[in-house]
Amino acid sequence: MKTMIIVKIAGVIIAGLSLSLLSGKAVHAANLHNNWYYAADSLNDSVSGNDVGGTKYEIAGTAYTQKNGKSIFSIVTKLPLEGTNSGFANDGRVALGDILLNFTTDSFNVASEKGNLKAIRFVDNNEAGVNALGFYDNVVAKSVSSLNGLRLANVGAYHDYVKKNGGTPSMGDLPINTSEIDSSQHILNVIDSGTWRGNVNLLDSNALKDLGFDFGYFGVEGFNTIAVSVDSSLLPDGRFTALFSPECGNDIAAMSHIKTSVPESSTILGLLAFGMVGAGSFVKSQKSSVKLLN
Repeated sequence: MKTMIIVKIAGVIIAGLSLSLLSGKAVHAANLHNNWYYAADSLNDSVSGNDVGGTKYEIAGTAYTQKNGKSIFSIVTKLPLEGTNSGFANDGRVALGDILLNFTTDSFNVASEKGNLKAIRFVDNNEAGVNALGFYDNVVAKSVSSLNGLRLANVGAYHDYVKKNGGTPSMGDLPINTSEIDSSQHILNVIDSGTWRGNVNLLDSNALKDLGFDFGYFGVEGFNTIAVSVDSSLLPDGRFTALFSPECGNDIAAMSHIKTSVPESSTILGLLAFGMVGAGSFVKSQKSSVKLLN
């Protein structure tokens, strides 16, 4: 039986160039709150069959924090940890993708070709080219979207389809015309090859609550929160972009942030220096709580 935890709304601290209208009109990506960095994604840009927006593949956003020597990544999505059945997928199932991390100045596609990505594999039922769960270095990534039922030609076609069918395409912190992703190809969503460097751990809702995680100010309900931690020493310091998409590529979320060696004293200064170039946003209907399911 899944346990539901209700996390109450708290105040929001806005960093860099981001802006939040706390009266409830709009919330932009690039929010710092309780030492968590949040990158909101559009709530109507997922695709399932002929449906656009609010589908079982919808991603509400991603989040990141550093605490007690750990770097913690959270994904707020309609999909459960085990994925979902799909008659469109070759194996009858769409699993969650891996979290791909780009610390370079190259695009994800170029960094992947050079084997310069890093990645976190936290589910063992996706179609990655590696078996063990964990943190990987020297990563070459691949897309398995076509194998999992996506009939659109590439990322650009996916965004166009969402827009033509009344949705608002977004990728969290990254604009849909970003040079960080090659829109003429399918989204990279799992590890193809890489070097295993360390273990990762899944966090339950109680652990997240203790860490101050609070997606509630986005006013969304009915989403699963999946969180994974990795030793911060495995990640280099500096700006990175994290990219996540389920195997089908039917929604895409990204965040851009700065990993620091001393997060408690430098996170806010780092965010201000970075400037929060991400500007993804969505409209929230009212202040409410977000259901964290585990």
